[in-house]
Amino acid sequence: MNHRLYIEQPPFAPWLGFCEALFACQTVALYDDVQFEDGGFQNRNRIKTPDGVKWLTVPVVKSHGQLVKDVRIADTFDPQGLLRRMRLAYGRSSHLDEVLQVLAPALGAGHRWLLDLNLDLATDLVAALGAPARLTLTSRLQIEPTTDRTGRISRICRAAGADELWAGSGTRGYLDPADLAADGIVVTWNEYLPRHPTYQQTWPQQGFTPNLSVLDTASAIGWAGTSALLRSGLATYLDSLQQEGQPA
Repeated sequence: MNHRLYIEQPPFAPWLGFCEALFACQTVALYDDVQFEDGGFQNRNRIKTPDGVKWLTVPVVKSHGQLVKDVRIADTFDPQGLLRRMRLAYGRSSHLDEVLQVLAPALGAGHRWLLDLNLDLATDLVAALGAPARLTLTSRLQIEPTTDRTGRISRICRAAGADELWAGSGTRGYLDPADLAADGIVVTWNEYLPRHPTYQQTWPQQGFTPNLSVLDTASAIGWAGTSALLRSGLATYLDSLQQEGQPA
């Protein structure tokens, strides 16, 4: 069996695609020693509210060229205000209380650094979902520096002991599987959004909205239901890969 690895900049309250990787892979590497992406998903994610889809945001202190691991949470951060927004958005949901039991401890831990908050929350998500993946930080893998993105991914895989990369669609623009194959690493493409599952969301009159935070899913069907949804979708996808003759 291959040791499968997924790499992503540490997200805040991530979407289902990230959470599926927690089941698909033995290791999920949080890419914390690359430049912080302003306007990305490292300090915010989307939820559904009575007024439509809104951002749930952790304010940060921005500095040009800063690495993800060096991003500080702004003094204006109001954890209780964020939890109130969740209650207003999902007060009608059957499983809001169990979601807040996972979300509140990380928010209230007094973290000064965004990475610490995201890692704390991701660790709690792994436990809540019952996922098998081990979380690690790329900054802890002692990778030799290189400006070649594919070369760096290869080094991360080797340092983590992985021989298969669970690659999201965002890497298609630059990642050449042949380059990784030369280093003994198989690439398995994961196009998650086209197979994003549906479930009974809050505010159904707005229609179903994919690509929201896992907090939306768990509020609707609970952590156990979310785990079952992810496991079922992953099993179906891996079966389809096998039928196509791809590694799974």
